[in-house]
Amino acid sequence: MSRKSKKPPPKKTPRSSGANKGKKGWADVAIRMIDALYDLAQTGNLIGLFVFGFVCWIFYITYKLPPEFIESAASGIGIFLTNERFYFFPLVSVLIVSVITNIIQAKVYKSHIQDLTEQRSALVHGLQTGELTPLKTHRSSGFDVRSGSVGNGTGEV
Repeated sequence: MSRKSKKPPPKKTPRSSGANKGKKGWADVAIRMIDALYDLAQTGNLIGLFVFGFVCWIFYITYKLPPEFIESAASGIGIFLTNERFYFFPLVSVLIVSVITNIIQAKVYKSHIQDLTEQRSALVHGLQTGELTPLKTHRSSGFDVRSGSVGNGTGEV
């Protein structure tokens, strides 16, 4: 019979004990928030950072306001959310941004097309006038483009 080695059970720390499992303190939440903000900054997600800052600013303002004012402001927000103007402003904003983006994109595409047209024209007319000559062999690797054979690297096949 083989003997089984008896390993002592792992020591339980207060954090890993069953009583504290799932309970988080304010320090754990702060660490998670700092990690999330750091990840947002590292990935370049400035919109996420801006939204987080805006939400923190709103929480700070509502913390400092008296309760009577918060009740009237909450009812005003509720009325605004049920109104059709709530949908009008974001939709118009998105439409304006998309139209401006489309105009800028069209200008960039037209400039790229113009550059490609000029390059093609120079290549086609250069070959016809004799200023440019077609490659006989591909000299960088010794591979002949036309025959598909590998040479000795000097361009000769």
